[in-house]
Amino acid sequence: MKKCLLITLLSVVTGFGCRNAVGQSKLFHKGNTGNFSKIDLNKLAQSDYSSLTQVYDAHSLANRDVTFRDERLLVSRNINTIFYNLPVYRNTEEWARRKEYLKEHVLVCAGLWPMPEKNPLRPVYYHKIVHDDYIVETVSIETYPGFFLAGNIYRPKGNGPFPAILSPHGHWKTGRLTNDNLVSVPGRCINLARQGYVVFAYDMVGYDDTRQVSHRFANDSISGLYGINLLGLQLRNSIRALDFLLSLPGVDKNRVGITGASGGGTQSFLLAAVDDRFQSAAIVNMVSNNMQGGDLCENAPGLRTNTFNVEIASMVAPKPLLLVSDTHDWTYNTRNTIFPMVESIYHLYNATEKARNAHFDYAHNYNKASREAMYEFFAKSLLHDSDINKFRESAFVPDSDKYLLAFLNAPDASSTKTFGQLPASEYHGLPDTLDEEELKILLKNMYIKQLNEYWPKDTKSLENFKSVYGTAFRHLTGVISPGSLDCKIMGRSKGKDFIATRLLIGRKDMNDWIPCVLYQPFSAATSTVIVTADKGKIHWVTDDDNAPNELVAGLLTNHCNVLAPDLFKQGEHILQDSTLTARDENAPYFTTYNLTDRQQQVQDLVTIIKFINETHDLSHSIDLYASGNTGLTAVILGTITNSLHKWIVDGDHFDPGTDQAMLTLDLPGIMRVGGLKTVLALNANKQLILYNADASLLSSGAKDISRLESNNAHFSITTTGIGNDTIIDFLKH
Repeated sequence: MKKCLLITLLSVVTGFGCRNAVGQSKLFHKGNTGNFSKIDLNKLAQSDYSSLTQVYDAHSLANRDVTFRDERLLVSRNINTIFYNLPVYRNTEEWARRKEYLKEHVLVCAGLWPMPEKNPLRPVYYHKIVHDDYIVETVSIETYPGFFLAGNIYRPKGNGPFPAILSPHGHWKTGRLTNDNLVSVPGRCINLARQGYVVFAYDMVGYDDTRQVSHRFANDSISGLYGINLLGLQLRNSIRALDFLLSLPGVDKNRVGITGASGGGTQSFLLAAVDDRFQSAAIVNMVSNNMQGGDLCENAPGLRTNTFNVEIASMVAPKPLLLVSDTHDWTYNTRNTIFPMVESIYHLYNATEKARNAHFDYAHNYNKASREAMYEFFAKSLLHDSDINKFRESAFVPDSDKYLLAFLNAPDASSTKTFGQLPASEYHGLPDTLDEEELKILLKNMYIKQLNEYWPKDTKSLENFKSVYGTAFRHLTGVISPGSLDCKIMGRSKGKDFIATRLLIGRKDMNDWIPCVLYQPFSAATSTVIVTADKGKIHWVTDDDNAPNELVAGLLTNHCNVLAPDLFKQGEHILQDSTLTARDENAPYFTTYNLTDRQQQVQDLVTIIKFINETHDLSHSIDLYASGNTGLTAVILGTITNSLHKWIVDGDHFDPGTDQAMLTLDLPGIMRVGGLKTVLALNANKQLILYNADASLLSSGAKDISRLESNNAHFSITTTGIGNDTIIDFLKH
């Protein structure tokens, strides 16, 4: 037996290396797989239970040393987290890729990927008021069949063509009817119409006439599972509102702007992010690097796990953009902090003159000063007129509320009351509408229909299916491809025919350390097998003989390296009782800003795979055996990567029967794209054995899809268990 043993990691090429526990450089040696560097076996301690299960030494634990503990357990982000820097983009091509990613991301998180079919809008007009210099009409449209969005059209007299402005309101108590010193939605619409624009001011969900559901729509975990959320419903309404606005006679489709304040500002930049029909946007008192939006309609699961509002708003570039800010809300530092971030994107296009900030000393508002900054901005960008004096606000008198409303007899300031909760005497002429449960059913049926339409029938449709639904899972998992990595060797020990290395793996500068034990046979290894279990790496050790269990021993005998990690919240990931943590998973909108436990575990596996691939003396033929509940993590991982050679997955925890069972997947939005049926379909190109499977998964269609795959993958689903011999025989090379 060779006494020179090697564990290697290439630092020069990858930019990372392994250090020992005291921080000294201790790089893996560059050499051939299985040819160990000069480690004297006689100087290595004999492996025991502790050395195979405990990466952190007793001294560190006793001294409450958390230097190399997983920082994801210590902190979490929320609506008030400060984002100090916008990522640096070196050129327009790099930004274009990021912009396309963000567009997909917003749509997936909103439950609008793939985009539901657009039904006829069927506009119904209720009132028309002709003034000397403008006209106001009240209208409703169907954004989904049976779901109505109401609003007001303000237009100049004449035939046009006129530029158009979409005008979502914010969280003002009376919505699009609000008219006071801080905000006047009618005031800005009247003045814009007088200046030559066609304007459509429409309701947020739960406000004024749009209250088939309340402004707390879909605020439950089951709806989240299906990707049904208030942000997505409002974004759909905004898309259809724009469709309607552009369908009006006399509208110039090449001169279109959008403006909104507060929550209306959020709607504005989200719509501009996913719809490129705008030529100009004025976002008022919303975009900041601290408060990201404090309402349900501004937060969807996953939306800001790796971005923030400043980056999303910058997607308007290189089109003209106005950011209005004030000194008495979260936009107080726009001049000094946020606007330079936005300018950095415009600089890529040599178009910094198209981005502008107007800052005022007021409280949170869309008042006269803010409105006049908007008038001037749109005059330059859409009317191509720089004469500021022509676009000062003129005196206005809003029309009576009863003529601006479609269904209500008078304004009701409670956005939590639906038509079903109001006395019948408070509204009139309401068409046959959907209530909240009926709307959810409609959406779920739409998603099923879409999945059936995309479901692969031949190799061409298979590629389209994988493109659309694979994209969805890349966003739903929230995984970021690691850049540079780091690792720390915490110690080594020897067994009868193996060396065990205790190490920490993490993304460089992220402090997301993953405790692992790497087993290597003395002979040359032909593969590297990642083994996962609910209890983490301790699962793979037999305590009565201080050795790895029969399965790991069998893999080592068959020339496999074996890496056993503690994934997120497993084993040594868990903090000491004395350690203070700010990770509050019950906080409002937690999943808007933070990955769930399952998503973090998928991220850990992606990090580990990259680590193995960039370690020269570990075989890059990587396999995975996932037992227990980690089997779910493994198949979710399989939707976003083909980096593994063979997979064996325990399906004992796969229970596709009920929504409550599916919640254990801990992956918001998964049922929007077909749940386990789609998960297995996206795994059908793999050398994969799924055992202990629920009988219903046999008919999921994944086996049929595997026959369409060009690589003739060994893909099997069985309802029975398998023994160690079968596992080893499948994984050995």
